[in-house]
Amino acid sequence: MVAAVTLGTPMLRSFEKLCRTANADLLIAADSEHAAVVGGNDYAMPWHWHDCLMFILPSRGAIELKHEGQREGTWLSQDRFAVVPADRAHATQAGLGSHSHVAMYVTHPAIQRLDKEIGSLKEFRRRTQATALFRRTSRLRALQELSGRVEASGYGNAGVRRGLSSALLIQCIAEVMAGEAVSGASHREHAVALVDDLKDYLTQHIDQNIPLNALEARFGVSRRHMTRLFRELTGSSIGEFQQKVRLEAACELLNTTDLPIGEIAFRVGFDSGAALAHAMRRESGRSPSEIRKRAARSIKN
Repeated sequence: MVAAVTLGTPMLRSFEKLCRTANADLLIAADSEHAAVVGGNDYAMPWHWHDCLMFILPSRGAIELKHEGQREGTWLSQDRFAVVPADRAHATQAGLGSHSHVAMYVTHPAIQRLDKEIGSLKEFRRRTQATALFRRTSRLRALQELSGRVEASGYGNAGVRRGLSSALLIQCIAEVMAGEAVSGASHREHAVALVDDLKDYLTQHIDQNIPLNALEARFGVSRRHMTRLFRELTGSSIGEFQQKVRLEAACELLNTTDLPIGEIAFRVGFDSGAALAHAMRRESGRSPSEIRKRAARSIKN
């Protein structure tokens, strides 16, 4: 039975309905026992319950989770995931900024089958009698990232997605049984997750000049709020951070490749070799040629 809640009557989102109505582009894999679905940016689900167990794992950004044991809400960020037992009312919504997550739904027959195939799940059942949060390892994050990368179409892709989904489920169970139970992230940790995502995005796009309004549109956060949080948590402005990672990438290429300086400048977002040289002299007092010569002398010695 679903416990009574004071916020109206929660609706049932059954396993069968979840599989039937899931957007094909967002469905990683599904069979008669478990399903994995990707959720994104403006995700919000009012109070509801499932007839199956649910894992929810943020991929980017944060999720606010309310449940019967903590209705004021708790934050999930990328370093933790939640397990919500069957028949337990809860509500979820994306936090500020760019957001994505994976939700896995697991039926009771699936748990029974795994109990026979991989060993006793007594500890798993004990630790998931109520909604709980657990620390996520790098192994689980890697599996989750791979699961989201496989395209829906193409020869063999369906089988790969099913395999990754099953591996993700088993890893989730393993981390519940042996891992660390944790509390929800604070509002500050949510801000840290947002800034970390912003830093990752800028690092991955060092060859592009990205205006603040483009970052505002992508991350769903006002320019003022975004720039304030970034400086507060990193000690530098967004522009200063981008310049820093560009120069670090340029030094790496100068030290490890024979690429022309002009080509390196283009790869890290400068208009010309002269522009790169000017920035490097201002930052370190050395030109790209001097940095390359110093690296060559170090190798010889």
